[in-house]
Amino acid sequence: MKQSVVYIGIDVAKAHLDVAWAGTFRRLPNERSGHAALVRWIKQSATPVQLICEASGGYEQALLESLQKSEVKVTLVQTVRVRQYARAAGILAKTDRIDAKVLAAFGSALQPQPTSPLSGEQKRLRQYEAQRRHLSRILVAEENRLAQLSCTELRTLSRSLISKIKTQIKTLDRGISDLIAQDQTLCVKAQKLTAISGVGVRTAALLLAQMPELGQLNRRQAAALAGLAPFNHTVDQSAANVPSLVAAPLCVAASTWLHSRPLALTRSCRAFTNVCAPKANRTNWPSPR
Repeated sequence: MKQSVVYIGIDVAKAHLDVAWAGTFRRLPNERSGHAALVRWIKQSATPVQLICEASGGYEQALLESLQKSEVKVTLVQTVRVRQYARAAGILAKTDRIDAKVLAAFGSALQPQPTSPLSGEQKRLRQYEAQRRHLSRILVAEENRLAQLSCTELRTLSRSLISKIKTQIKTLDRGISDLIAQDQTLCVKAQKLTAISGVGVRTAALLLAQMPELGQLNRRQAAALAGLAPFNHTVDQSAANVPSLVAAPLCVAASTWLHSRPLALTRSCRAFTNVCAPKANRTNWPSPR
């Protein structure tokens, strides 16, 4: 007889973890000692357990790594899904303890699959790609600010900062290319992505970093994960789907591709949910080292 799984909700904050387990609540520090204490507590259970937590601006990453190293099943769920579940259950109050309890109830009701751990290369690639996006935003902001400066000294400082940011972006681009080239799985996926007409190196790197599930999904599942699936939503436009991290870049890229090829406008767009740059910007990935 299959044992039932006990779902434990964890609300993650910068400094602490609020844990809800079968009516018992504990607050543990969100650091190595707290993670170790949580694992010891969980190991006392005679029945299988699965932890449910939300993405919390990166503060959950160390916890996920600790749990996965200890072979504890954990699921990282979307915040919007949990909030919708809470509203449907009539839970409008929001505190750390209530959030942990809601997460446990969400797990029991929907029984989500455990989140697969990322490889070391995948984690590094995601960090590199996130840092590049961060620097790109800073670069745009500083360039806009430079255009408004009239003070000579400040313009000199701004140009110096812009030059340093561009140098770091180039360094990150080389690091991303090296990471992909040195990992056979990532390299094969990158070659397949860039073989698609319109897909460039930057889009391939973004997809590999943010969608490690590629290669395991069909096209409908991939489009839904990217936030590009055309779900019907005609009742409350204010609650429309929130675009994923890759949705906006892919939409802009697809628009660029279509406008550069007028004949494609009359064809089905179902195969172009992951196109990005003009053909001139494409680069072949090197073979695995």
